[in-house]
Amino acid sequence: MSKVIFKNGELNDVDEKLGIVKGYGSIFGNLDSDNDIIEKGSYTRTIKNNGKRVKYIYNHQIDKPIGKMKELYEDEKGLGFVAEVPKTTFGKEVLELMKYGVIDENSVGIMPIKKDTDDDGIRRIKEVKLYEISAVTLAANDQARILEVKANKKDSEFITKRFNNLIKFIKNAEGVTDELCYSVEYELELLKSLIAREKSHQSEDKTRGETHSESTKEKTKADSIYKYMLNKF
Repeated sequence: MSKVIFKNGELNDVDEKLGIVKGYGSIFGNLDSDNDIIEKGSYTRTIKNNGKRVKYIYNHQIDKPIGKMKELYEDEKGLGFVAEVPKTTFGKEVLELMKYGVIDENSVGIMPIKKDTDDDGIRRIKEVKLYEISAVTLAANDQARILEVKANKKDSEFITKRFNNLIKFIKNAEGVTDELCYSVEYELELLKSLIAREKSHQSEDKTRGETHSESTKEKTKADSIYKYMLNKF
């Protein structure tokens, strides 16, 4: 099953006065710590089909949008973008953090669509679905690990909190726009990935004879939350 993953990019230029941010969401040809390589052309279809719905957000949180994309393209280096950040209080704060190097990277939230695995175990990602580009304070791989660490502590509580934030985001949104639907899809896929990861861990525990009744309750609760959200949409 494909799941949402995060990949590193670069922050190249920030024009604080105009509110323009330029950079790369991800870089082609780099072997990352997940043993993945994103190949050139992997974003072509998603830019064409979904490019107008992709937003610039903060730390992969859909309820913290920063701005919108003015340009989204592939070149020889990777997935390039130019984002426009409105001069809201939050927007100004983010630009200030970029100016002083506190936020110094970009990262994409993607779902692999087509991929091959080499004999040496390297996964070559050939096509993805792009959901968002984020300004991040941590590298993308670290983001993914932190997400798992948070979830490992109290799985259903963590997932329930994200669902509650999603519901709040939907309720406060002005109308059901295409962009809103795309953002909701992204968050649901992200949560589904967390639930799938938890199921996988529980299955491994059961194989080793270490499954406890409490973990079964957590799994059931997480499944119920996800099924509830699917029925809501």
